[in-house]
Amino acid sequence: MSGRLPWFGCGRHIVTPLHSRHKETTMAPEKVSIIIPVYNVAPYLAQCLDSAVNQDYDNLEIIAIDDGSTDASLEILETFRARHGNLTVRSTKNQGVSIARNTGLELATGEYILFVDSDDFLERQAVSTCVEILRRQPVDMVFFASNVLFDGVDESLREHFRGERAPGLHGACIPARTFFSQSVQLGSYLVMPYLYMYRSKEFEGLRFYPKIVHEDELFTTRLLLEKEHAKVTCIPDKLYNRRVRPGSIMTQKTQQKHINGCLIVAKELLKLKLSPGDSEAAAALNKFIQLTLLRALEKCKRTYAGRLPLHVRGRLVMLFARTKIGRRKVKHILASVFPELLVLRNSLRKNFRSDT
Repeated sequence: MSGRLPWFGCGRHIVTPLHSRHKETTMAPEKVSIIIPVYNVAPYLAQCLDSAVNQDYDNLEIIAIDDGSTDASLEILETFRARHGNLTVRSTKNQGVSIARNTGLELATGEYILFVDSDDFLERQAVSTCVEILRRQPVDMVFFASNVLFDGVDESLREHFRGERAPGLHGACIPARTFFSQSVQLGSYLVMPYLYMYRSKEFEGLRFYPKIVHEDELFTTRLLLEKEHAKVTCIPDKLYNRRVRPGSIMTQKTQQKHINGCLIVAKELLKLKLSPGDSEAAAALNKFIQLTLLRALEKCKRTYAGRLPLHVRGRLVMLFARTKIGRRKVKHILASVFPELLVLRNSLRKNFRSDT
């Protein structure tokens, strides 16, 4: 572990650092379901699976969903399954990471859920650290940090691949909606589902939106906002190792699917209804939706060399119109979506000056 757990408190519930606890024998360990979507990751898969089966926590079920791999990934999975009775392997046709994770959720029977990407790996104490907190605190989610490993990718991209949250988010349990608001306000909202463990019973029906990219942004935001009384705690411990490599979804060249993913996420998040008493969460959600739409706009400019297709402009305008926008921001958005307006304005000004 990269650091020791700080003291955590929530009301009169206190959790002490792991190194000072006596081993408990009176409480049966809760089952944890580790869900691993797999697609063409043969060079990295053994390290990922090793990190899951060698956790210092016994009551695990590991569910690996092979999403139609065309390399040796399925063969590696079958080899591990033959050696480890708690590993379940399900092979499906290629349908994308969302459906693979959803298949894992359908198979999961654990009290707690943890996602792992198949080209990444866990620290040995990742599961036990989170379970200790979930057992001792009245929280539904434990958020943690990650190391970021660059494998064949320029480290100058490091600022785009954060694994740590702002220190202000660490500490005692707080409402999930407050955690979301503070994360957005601090510019430290990390949506990756492999950076937290959560109670499965509390979010039984929650699933990933199928066949899109940026599905994490929708899933994690719903996790934090849909349950009014959900609580979360956040620790600074780096329990996960994230590999940034060529060919992964996050390092692919921007395509139409990335634009569509952002637009679908924004559309679905606009459906979330928060109570009048959750004004801070509502404001943070509004800001996050606008940021998502602005990302879609930037991706569109990169994909189409600055030219924005009319159908994308129409969707952007319609979605922006459903958010709360300040007057100054309206002008900025219109100028970004319709750059021709700036050209027209400048032309009119030039003609007006020459006439006068």
